[in-house]
Amino acid sequence: AASPRQTLGSLRESLMLAPRTPFNIQISEDRALGVASLSLDRCKRAAKHHGVSLNDLIMALCTSALRRALKRRGRLPERALVAGMPVSLRAEDDGESNNQVSMVQCELPTDEPDPVERLKRIHAATDRIKHRVQAFSELIPTDFPGLAAPFWATGLSRLWKQGRLSERLPPLANLVISNVPGPPIPLYLAGARVDKYYPLSIVTHGLGLNITVQSYAGSLEFGILSCPDALASPERLASQLVTALDELEGGVEEGGTQS
Repeated sequence: AASPRQTLGSLRESLMLAPRTPFNIQISEDRALGVASLSLDRCKRAAKHHGVSLNDLIMALCTSALRRALKRRGRLPERALVAGMPVSLRAEDDGESNNQVSMVQCELPTDEPDPVERLKRIHAATDRIKHRVQAFSELIPTDFPGLAAPFWATGLSRLWKQGRLSERLPPLANLVISNVPGPPIPLYLAGARVDKYYPLSIVTHGLGLNITVQSYAGSLEFGILSCPDALASPERLASQLVTALDELEGGVEEGGTQS
């Protein structure tokens, strides 16, 4: 078995620094929202066809959409983006009423032009993450709000804002992408069916873009929240998710889609 020093060394070696993007800024009080719905069955079929998990496919769709958005603005980094991705550390037989969630880094290969190769790289990245979480689960902090934890302490939040530290320190992630299961059957409110169940999360200083995905009654519901200074039109990013799914089904070439 590895010694504690070796284990900590492995953790340090696995830490990535993300390239700086327009999303890694000091945010304002304004927010913009984009939403999208994709067929859950269609996404599952595409994932099965490529031999990957549904989460891998979702990350690939987000990667393709982000690549287009940054390329259109002339801001696509040469290196791959990095997403902060929440993971559950709860054991299957653990029924305690507490949070056992942490945040890991997942490479988003926006530097890869081929959509299938992007998916393969994401699958390899998430496989490495699973092994690290299993190996280091006792050392990973739980009840942890994310890579931007200082924002939750009032004093540190003021210091972070006044010093604009989010724009001066190397980013650990470019955005947060979260995928959570939701109700598989339709919900009703006062007798009316809830047609859409778009999730809504938060953005923080240094992480001005958040993509949250939730399954609902046969759909994958995407809620894309941004600070407009980071991404003015998240609805355009949302529309690219459909194109990204078409690509992985062999329907469209990257150069022939809207941007």
